Amino acid sequence: MNVAVCGLGSYVAQAGVIPALRRSPWTRLLGGTTRSLSTASQVLTTDETHYRDYATMLADPEVEAIYLPLPNDLHFAYIQRAVEAGKHVLCEKPLFFTEGDYARLDNLLADTGILVSEAFMSSYHPRLRAVLSQVAAGSYGPVINVQTTFTGTLTPLSGYRLDATRGGGSLFDVGIYAIYPIISLLGAEPRDIWTTVMPSEQEHPVDLTLEALLSYDGGVAATFTTSFITGESQALRILTREATIEMDHVCTPRLEDTTWTVTTNREVTNHAVAGCDPYQAMVDEVFASFSNGHEPSWSLTESRRLAHLLYRIHATIQSPRRSN
Repeated sequence: MNVAVCGLGSYVAQAGVIPALRRSPWTRLLGGTTRSLSTASQVLTTDETHYRDYATMLADPEVEAIYLPLPNDLHFAYIQRAVEAGKHVLCEKPLFFTEGDYARLDNLLADTGILVSEAFMSSYHPRLRAVLSQVAAGSYGPVINVQTTFTGTLTPLSGYRLDATRGGGSLFDVGIYAIYPIISLLGAEPRDIWTTVMPSEQEHPVDLTLEALLSYDGGVAATFTTSFITGESQALRILTREATIEMDHVCTPRLEDTTWTVTTNREVTNHAVAGCDPYQAMVDEVFASFSNGHEPSWSLTESRRLAHLLYRIHATIQSPRRSN
């Protein structure tokens, strides 16, 4: 499938997705857009096209799909233009930061045959899939508690990430990673939600750091932390009746991140899967699915289910702090 990129200056595009598009047997990178000529010359090869603007790229009949690594507030408008031009879309997460945009997307896609997918690469990584599958199957007994973190120091800390009206804040930026293991094991409808937030001081403040407690029936709970301004942590810790399952670098796993630890009353055991580039796993599955006319495993249904919980959590940043 012939793919073009809208936003060649994006770090995630340059570091992860563009190299994966070039390697994948399912894709051919035609080129992309950026307002910077120097960025275009640095990112694109001589065989790839620097489109002067988005309209020109969409008008190219060779382009079959678009990858959008744009700021959150631009997602729907650019997806809409791509769909109306007959192009499939892989868009960076979070796909939207309002519930209404999912309903608008349903109407936009109706009877078109066009596919839109959220670029959530962690969901495609075999290590996380293996751990969540084993725990969900009851291999270690009932789940009691799930703890996740995705924190770090974002540099530079500027632009839309510091503007609440544009979908900024740590929850919208990286919350999907922290929430995914929780909903996979405990579901997307906690009974109660509590949050503690360290806000920014801008005109439209965002959550620089957010800590959340999700309470489920039967005393089962989950906690997670997201942050732009702390030390780095990408941890997952699952407590069950029989074991503690732990692993690090869960959110943006590297090729060497292959192991996890299971601790029981009797012993500590290490487990492993083969190494994998999560961007490659995502690109291969998404565009194989697009080519075959169906959604990938991280479908719009799954995206919307997680987003619904994310919006509930975000609502507690305002008053009141508790959501029933």
